[in-house]
Amino acid sequence: MEHPDAESLSGRTILRVEDLAGKVANRTLWKPTNFQVNGNDKIAIIGDNGAGKSTLIKKIINQVHGVQLSPAIKIGYFDQKLNDLNLDQSILNHVSEDTIQSETIIRTCLARLNFNHDDVHKSIRTLSGGERVKVALAKLLLSDINMLILDEPTNFLDIEAIEALESLLLAYPNTILFVSHDQRLIERIATKLIIIENQTIQLFPGTYNEYLDPARDEDSREQKLMVLETKISEVLSRLSLEPTDELEEEFQSLLKEKQQLN
Repeated sequence: MEHPDAESLSGRTILRVEDLAGKVANRTLWKPTNFQVNGNDKIAIIGDNGAGKSTLIKKIINQVHGVQLSPAIKIGYFDQKLNDLNLDQSILNHVSEDTIQSETIIRTCLARLNFNHDDVHKSIRTLSGGERVKVALAKLLLSDINMLILDEPTNFLDIEAIEALESLLLAYPNTILFVSHDQRLIERIATKLIIIENQTIQLFPGTYNEYLDPARDEDSREQKLMVLETKISEVLSRLSLEPTDELEEEFQSLLKEKQQLN
């Protein structure tokens, strides 16, 4: 795919979030948060149902107070309502609107999604729900945009279509921000994660497998143990010089914490 600005935006800060809080009615989804997105990042937003994933996406799209988007960014948004489909157009005509891609690329993309030969001339009105989802995604991938925001893009897709979408997203040279419950999609596509849990948002600068890696937790545990050992030695030294009930209580507390880590 031809995306002239992909290289120039790579690594640059294209989205900055500062002191952005998430609330629905009187319920706090997340407390004021800060993070930034760089050009060509592929970021999965993960969290429990109701954590605020779709709310975060909408705040970014609407550029509410606390969201700063680079003027160079053109967003393409997918949700399951499919309101932007022109049902009276053919598949080929619809996805060819607002594109900078060649017809060869357009047809190749559609073929990946199993729209072959004369299939591309079918009216969108005649398509099934899953086929309409594929058309909407193809149009976004081929459009003159440089940031994809996708809300549950694999719903209503079969396994073959999901695999095709994965390959297209991997080949997409610009920024992707997406919400999905499809663990395989997250594992294959995401280079970073935005994690919403316990009313906080954390940007994790690695893949989903790295996030789940037991070795990462083990490294963290070892670091905590080293800190505890240092504190225990310090308290022991103070106890030998001038024992007090407070120091003894602190010593026992540290020993208990060490036991729990072990």
